[in-house]
Order: sequence, then structure tokens, then C-alpha cells
Amino acid sequence: MTTVQYSYEVAYTHDPLSGDPFPILPLQVANPHAPEQALDTNAYLDSGAQRSLFDGWIATALGFDLFSGSELRYASVTGISLAARLHTVSLTHPDLGNIALEVGFSTAPISRNLLGRDFFNFFQIGFHERYLTFYMSPNS
Repeated sequence: MTTVQYSYEVAYTHDPLSGDPFPILPLQVANPHAPEQALDTNAYLDSGAQRSLFDGWIATALGFDLFSGSELRYASVTGISLAARLHTVSLTHPDLGNIALEVGFSTAPISRNLLGRDFFNFFQIGFHERYLTFYMSPNS
């Protein structure tokens, strides 16, 4: 048996669109080349997503030229494909610290920002679905 000690516990948040509870992490997204260009947002923890994806308007708000990033296609479980452009951002959470991560910014509007398994590489994450709670600790 393995026991994991987590440093941060978060109750699920109710999705503003559906009202359903989801593991949502509030964080700050910043342009590492212009740290004063930052904004607070929410992102859904998505263990089924290989890479993190944010709405393209965020890239513009952070001062990026959205279309200057390399293109990457994201496919959903329904088979719908979406184009995104890759840019490296600084993601900050007051209890978890700061990481640099290359994320996709969608070229079409999306309803949810997603933190995928690329984000999970930096943290030990546990879900307790029955209690609508998730747990996180930075990886050492």
C-alpha cells in the first residue's frame, strides 16, 4: 500500500454553464516575457487531455500574437478537431507555486480552459470523486 501526503485540498467547483461539480483550479496565467501581462482564470483538471488548452482570447490579452505560435490540432472524444497555437506561459497558484508550460491557445472560442497531463507532470494529483474533492502537491 502506498500513502501519499498532499499539500493542497480543493473542493470541486460548480460549472457556471451546467451547474455540475468539476475539479477546477483557479490560477494566474502570465506572459513570461511581460510578467505584468497576467490574468486570473479557472482551468478544469482533465486527465483525459494530453495537453493543456486555453481560449485564444487569453493569448491576446497576455500580449501574444496568437497565430505566431506553432499549430497543433486537438481532437475531442467526439472526433471534433480544433486548431490551437502553442505559447509558453507562466502558471501561478498561491499554494502550489509557479511553473512554465507550453500550452495550446484555441483559434476558435472554447467554453473551458483545460489543464492536461502536461500540467500533471509537475504535480501529484489525487481525485476523491465521491467527496467532490481533489488534492495536489508539487512534484519534487
